[in-house]
Amino acid sequence: MSATGRRAELIRIMRGRKKDTVANLARELAVNEKTIRRDLLTLTVDDGFHIDTMKGKGGGIIFHGHNCPHRKILSQEQIKVLREMVKLGNEHQVNVLNGILDAFA
Repeated sequence: MSATGRRAELIRIMRGRKKDTVANLARELAVNEKTIRRDLLTLTVDDGFHIDTMKGKGGGIIFHGHNCPHRKILSQEQIKVLREMVKLGNEHQVNVLNGILDAFA
């Protein structure tokens, strides 16, 4: 299974369960725990899913079932204008604009 397919399956599983453990998901998806942790990181940072992890007894992965509301909210026109502004800005402005694009595009 590809990484994209595995992450889609991970989201499907977690939508149904809401809470599970890394170890259980790794067994179920036939991968190691590090792979599940990397997938969870990608799903939260890159794809904007709201996923919490808790250590210890009673802990695990908690899936809140939605993407973070701030992800992918800029229109194509807004993205285009911000990218044009990046070309004109000083170093600080470029860093701020790129941060906006990373967070909201």
